[in-house]
Amino acid sequence: MSRQGFEVNTDMALVNFDWATIEVLHEQRYSLAIDYIKSVVQGDNYDNKVMDLVTSEAGFYVQAKRFPAAFYGETSAAEISFVSEEKARDLVWEAIALFRAGEVRSLHCVYSENEPPDVFLAYKNEVDDQVEMFERGFLKNVHPLHLRVMVDASENCSMLQDKKGTLIYQQTNDGQHIVVKVRGEANPFPLLNGFTE
Repeated sequence: MSRQGFEVNTDMALVNFDWATIEVLHEQRYSLAIDYIKSVVQGDNYDNKVMDLVTSEAGFYVQAKRFPAAFYGETSAAEISFVSEEKARDLVWEAIALFRAGEVRSLHCVYSENEPPDVFLAYKNEVDDQVEMFERGFLKNVHPLHLRVMVDASENCSMLQDKKGTLIYQQTNDGQHIVVKVRGEANPFPLLNGFTE
């Protein structure tokens, strides 16, 4: 099953990036797609001190406040719910268990508002039947302020009731726990690699 809308995901660009070129490459490759998502998704804000989270009937996006190159957004309708802290912890642990089992495409956790930010990012890259998992930072045994997991499992997982999908968890500034879920496989947004003469 494929989702109706498009996905913009900068994860791969952030795993092994070069500080000297990240800004230029990010502008060339992602700026048009990010601007499009932001123009379509204008709705409710559920921000915290580290991540912007915006949802609407047209989709959703998350973007790091201190490092805007970290962006994920979709033009797919999502299920949005508020959950208890206990339920939020269960979802976080299930996401980490799926990651450890190799059943995710990516996992992104932000643990604190420290500078530099306390972040874990893992991204699976598949090329020519070769699978590599890139990781940056460390998984921690603390509850994150923000988590995004892109599931690619062999069987339905309980948090999505599907084999594929995206789940975002965020603790808001006022202490609420919001969950955004989209089931099925996303369609990547057609990105530009810059213009050539």
